[in-house]
Amino acid sequence: MKYSRYRFNYILWMIYGLVICIYFTVQTSLVCSMLGLGWLFYFLGTASCAFLLILLVYVPIRMLAEKKNREKAEMRHVQLWECLFLILALAAALALRLWMASAGGAELFGDRTLYDSAAAAAGSRDGLKGLTFQAIFLFLLTRLFTWLGVWENTCILLQIGLQLAAIALLYPAVRMIAGRIVAAAAVTAAALLPVYVEYCLAATPESLRMLFLSLLLLLTGVLLQKLKKSGKKSASSGLLIFLTGTAAGIASFLDYFFLSVFFLGFLGILYLERRTSQKGTAVREAAVYLIAGICGFCAASGLQLFLFGGEPAAIIREWFLRNMVSQSIGWGSFANQEALFYFLPLLFFAFFYVFGFFEQKGNLGIIWIVPFVFLLVSDLLFGTTMEKQTITLLYWGVFAGMGVHSMCCFDREKKKKQKGRSKRNAPDLLREEAAQENVSFPLPGEPIPNPLPGPKKHIPKEMDYAFEPDAADMRYDIENLEEADDFDLL
Repeated sequence: MKYSRYRFNYILWMIYGLVICIYFTVQTSLVCSMLGLGWLFYFLGTASCAFLLILLVYVPIRMLAEKKNREKAEMRHVQLWECLFLILALAAALALRLWMASAGGAELFGDRTLYDSAAAAAGSRDGLKGLTFQAIFLFLLTRLFTWLGVWENTCILLQIGLQLAAIALLYPAVRMIAGRIVAAAAVTAAALLPVYVEYCLAATPESLRMLFLSLLLLLTGVLLQKLKKSGKKSASSGLLIFLTGTAAGIASFLDYFFLSVFFLGFLGILYLERRTSQKGTAVREAAVYLIAGICGFCAASGLQLFLFGGEPAAIIREWFLRNMVSQSIGWGSFANQEALFYFLPLLFFAFFYVFGFFEQKGNLGIIWIVPFVFLLVSDLLFGTTMEKQTITLLYWGVFAGMGVHSMCCFDREKKKKQKGRSKRNAPDLLREEAAQENVSFPLPGEPIPNPLPGPKKHIPKEMDYAFEPDAADMRYDIENLEEADDFDLL
């Protein structure tokens, strides 16, 4: 899938580069603090680390990729390799989570409030207590305890199942929007990062939130694929736009982090390169998507009001208080040393995308920057629980894949051809095009062939009639002529 390039892209590139530099400096300052170094080493350490990454990683990989691109052949059995990768990723994710559960004695850790509430309500007929991920997870866990009995392993298996389903759906979703390499990086991060593994042993709604995120990304990818193929107006495209926007609005009511996916779909519609499309079609479709998102948010608010009562103003106030209250410091800094070093590989590969932004095929990262910056700013301003920040980590995985893609997937030979083509004059270009099409092109001084078609040979034709009247029917005289007639024929 390809996305258009505009002048606004330069502003987005500057924002992305600034955010990456800020996070790079913050993480370096934490490492320096662990080593007992002062603040004077923060910027020096950042510059040194960036220089070493460029010199030892970016440049060698790029040179190897350029060499491979010259002898590039069409890949075969790509779908088979993708299926094998996804199966291996799911198997590794399952094995890692089961090993973590067995090492911990198959016991939950952390906050057990939801587990205790579900265990106390097991066997009852209590329904859903709210339209939040916490309430939905509590409802599912209660029903599971009612069917299978109260057991900590039941909660762990539920978490593992939700995460594996989220990882399985994440690959096709990101692949449709950003390509294979980016999807592979995002799936690898979700499958292997200890942050995700640890929350399989906690009674939190994070795994459910990951599944909703994968489903919404998949729906957005299907929408963009549909719009790419259909350039004309169609009822199916309009219905899909409205359904996707409505789903994004409902998910944003459940958790404001899903506004990032709403922004992703909105920008994807605007930036998407279509096969055939009329002027202004993207703007109208984006407007429909925006209206659908607002309708979805209002519908979820109305459903909350209908099921659980209250006042409209109180529901909106509760949504702001639930999402915008400072709870903890975001990914800008870490108190946990292990979490810091698990996060650094994602940061390093995302740093490489700063150099390959405008050289990347298809301009794949342009629609991800605004949602990514929205999540980072939300983390730093409001602060969020560590569970919800795993959604932000998925976006870090996407941009880590963007960095790898920008290093390996580029076509410098095509750029050289275009650059050399612009330097040549028009007659040379015409001769080359004529030679490629096996058309003879006259040399200087030769007569130019007549481009007009020759005259057609005249073929005489006899006129024939399908009906000839009899002599009795050939009466054209006016027998009765009155003086009062309007036509004076005499």
